[in-house]
Amino acid sequence: MKKITFTLIIFLIAVSAVFSNDAFFPTTRGTVLLTANLNSNGRVEGYNRMTITDIRESGNEKTVVYTIQILDRNRRLVRNSSEREYSMKILNGVLIFPLDNMMDAFFAARGMNYTMTAGNLLIPSAISSGEKLNDTWMKMVVNVPIIGSVTADVAMTDIICTGIETVTVPAGTFEAYKITQVTTTITTGWGKSPIINTGATWYVKGIGEVKSISYDARGRVESSSELHELQR
Repeated sequence: MKKITFTLIIFLIAVSAVFSNDAFFPTTRGTVLLTANLNSNGRVEGYNRMTITDIRESGNEKTVVYTIQILDRNRRLVRNSSEREYSMKILNGVLIFPLDNMMDAFFAARGMNYTMTAGNLLIPSAISSGEKLNDTWMKMVVNVPIIGSVTADVAMTDIICTGIETVTVPAGTFEAYKITQVTTTITTGWGKSPIINTGATWYVKGIGEVKSISYDARGRVESSSELHELQR
């Protein structure tokens, strides 16, 4: 569950901001982003490959259809995993992002049995330094081998844009908006609760997340991610 929590934190951070008049999410058909997931020592544990497959527009609504592949550290598909399709919307300049998309891909790739309910991130098309975004939530029940059923209630709060920074990752150097947040996970059936993490993520308009870091309650890095490849 601890590793699942870290993955969830990274994903929740990664869908928290938009820039200028564009959503942080890529909106060009054919765009491919390869993101590396790193452990507390900075070693790559695996990758996520996201591909934009379709853009549908109707009036003030835009739907972005995309696929996610979960890869191992050698960039091979995780055993028993498959490419899964998801979508998100931008309506009247507001991003509507279902929080359960990425976690569904993560659980499915590992053949895990789970149920989940979640809120959406409702994010305006422009954000300024010091602006606070809406809180959101997620609840999941995971059947863990030997342990049994584990319930996790997750709250994402204090989501704030702190400004613009220059960020260099394997995919390049970008002028990115930095977003910080607090994630509180209360578990039933597994370990110590609650688990409180802080995080920071850097985004570029039209691309989305290029870097993210999750810290534990003592300020130590627990996990991170960075954009390795960008094709568009």
